[in-house]
Amino acid sequence: MMSVHRAPPILERRHLRRRCVGCGLAAEAINAGSIDECPRCGCDLISRPLRSYAEMEGLFELDASEVPEGAAVAQARADAAAARWLLVVGGVAVAAAGTLVAALLMAAP
Repeated sequence: MMSVHRAPPILERRHLRRRCVGCGLAAEAINAGSIDECPRCGCDLISRPLRSYAEMEGLFELDASEVPEGAAVAQARADAAAARWLLVVGGVAVAAAGTLVAALLMAAP
């Protein structure tokens, strides 16, 4: 991981849509008349209310509008550029060390 203080990921709209916790039926498909139970699986929506996948995973406190999309993309690109730079520097260091060791072994009597 390149950055310790990384901004929270932008949650996709499909992860924020509330669903039946029993079968995953979208809240939009449940009409107001059957608000007490899920029409697909019969799950009791009073004791187990509709929740989004983000809420079920404990990510509900992350607001999708909290971080601008451009900032998340810019941070991802910066992390990728840093990783590529470290790979190049590491490769050059390994090649230089190998050349030095080879030169020392060839110079030894």
